[in-house]
Amino acid sequence: MTGLKTRIETPFVRESLAFYVDYLGMTVLQSWDDGNGAILGLGPSVHSEAFLELAYTDTAPAYRGLSLQFRVDDLSAIVEKLRGRVAFRGPTPRPWGSTYLYLDDPTGIQVILYEGDL
Repeated sequence: MTGLKTRIETPFVRESLAFYVDYLGMTVLQSWDDGNGAILGLGPSVHSEAFLELAYTDTAPAYRGLSLQFRVDDLSAIVEKLRGRVAFRGPTPRPWGSTYLYLDDPTGIQVILYEGDL
């Protein structure tokens, strides 16, 4: 395998797009259906190793047990960027040496931003 693309079906595509792009800094690589679908990347290249696809559905699927986890270089800078704009929990040091910040996207999926190895 050479990459990973995760698809989220949600009735909140526009809100989710704003969350991942405006708050987390992902890049829109493709979009379709007048904003009802998009593929996001960690950077500006389609040659990345991980992508997030957002697709419209009129029902809210249950994503129990799913979390998206993104490693970041500077968690404290992200905390300052998010403070007052989006609710989060943490930062929380974990026993294995990483520090986690917990958020929920507009669909209710837990998003974890972490600094550390794994």
